Amino acid sequence: MALRTLVAASVALLAACAADEDRVVEQRLLAMGTQVDITLAAADPDAARDALAEIETMLSGYERDYYAWGDGELARLNAGLQEGRPVEVSAELAELLEAARRLSEQSGGVFDPGVGALVELWGFHADTGAERQPPDPAAIDAWLAVRPGIADLTIGGSLVGTDADGLLIDLGGIAKGDAVDRMIRILRRNGIDDAIVNAGGDLRAIGSRDGRAWRIGIQSPRAAAILGAVELGDGEAAFTSGDYERYFDHEGERLHHILDPTTGYPATHTRAISVIAADGVTADAAATALFVAGPGRWPDVARAMGVRHVLRVDASGRIEATRQMRDRLELGDSPGADIIVVGSEG
Repeated sequence: MALRTLVAASVALLAACAADEDRVVEQRLLAMGTQVDITLAAADPDAARDALAEIETMLSGYERDYYAWGDGELARLNAGLQEGRPVEVSAELAELLEAARRLSEQSGGVFDPGVGALVELWGFHADTGAERQPPDPAAIDAWLAVRPGIADLTIGGSLVGTDADGLLIDLGGIAKGDAVDRMIRILRRNGIDDAIVNAGGDLRAIGSRDGRAWRIGIQSPRAAAILGAVELGDGEAAFTSGDYERYFDHEGERLHHILDPTTGYPATHTRAISVIAADGVTADAAATALFVAGPGRWPDVARAMGVRHVLRVDASGRIEATRQMRDRLELGDSPGADIIVVGSEG
């Protein structure tokens, strides 16, 4: 499943009025291993130019500093954790680590950025041309016996450390949400009130486009079909976790990068989870958490994380949604299946 702006609707708006076309600025960047599309509506050209230049600079540094296996700030933190020494980090990284730890606790541990060593075991930390194989089960058992997690992290101001052995932080389940939030803050700081930022299908919108709400389409994870469309309110973020993003096939089984920290293996009960939340960090973390939580448990985890708008496609293609999401979803011409309402109204 991918969340994206509805291209046909965007083209129609651009073509409808030459004046409106002059007021729209679109920019495409490559960052964080994905395509980042930024659309600014009714933007002052000078403000737009300044904001986009600042965003490009921010993303260049972000890519380096928040990748766990590079040579940036997060990699330096992980090196210190492996050596058992505290590391001084930037205020921005400390704040994100605090948010990650809080969201992990709310999720009951199904979202846990402390699984970096497990990600390494599966080889999802690096692109490789070699044919992948699952890890030795004994290696997974050894990790589970220790099971270091972000709850083991100590954060005292800018000083971060741990007493846990083998703790390696991977912010892949939350960093894109943080980057999207930072882009939105840059836009607002430059006086831009109407925009949408789409980072590889994960996005956040502010304001509107010529007085009309930004609309996104929710696409099927296994077919070239739109399940439905949703309008986003000012500041809302829409994120998806899916089993089709990074995976390899082994003996007829799809083994993907969304790992369950309680088993050490990919969660196999879900194809995709789409979440709408008030900010990118929450939406990103919740999409991962609810994917791992799976049938029966995900509505409780969503409530604990303060998320009310969720759509889930399970391993059989069955579609579930909270009442709040179902009420906002405008079905397409070929919805393909009934949507089952799950969870409370809270």
